[in-house]
Amino acid sequence: MPLRTRIGFVVMWAASLVVVSMWGQAQTVENRLASPVILSGSDVGFRIEGRSGNTPIGRVVVRINGEWVVPESAGGLKPLTAK
Repeated sequence: MPLRTRIGFVVMWAASLVVVSMWGQAQTVENRLASPVILSGSDVGFRIEGRSGNTPIGRVVVRINGEWVVPESAGGLKPLTAK
């Protein structure tokens, strides 16, 4: 393979790395809040951690002993039992 072709491949490879890194950076959430805001009822709320455009991004939280906690789902797959 001629040297000129190898140099061309290296330049194209480097350019593709730059394009992929720019695309990956564009996919991250832009507006992170300094301190999360919680929209809540008495014991259930939504903690806003950032924004993607006009859409809030966050988690559902519950209040336990005065502290906001992210709940985990108890559901899942159950093992099959042989009869």
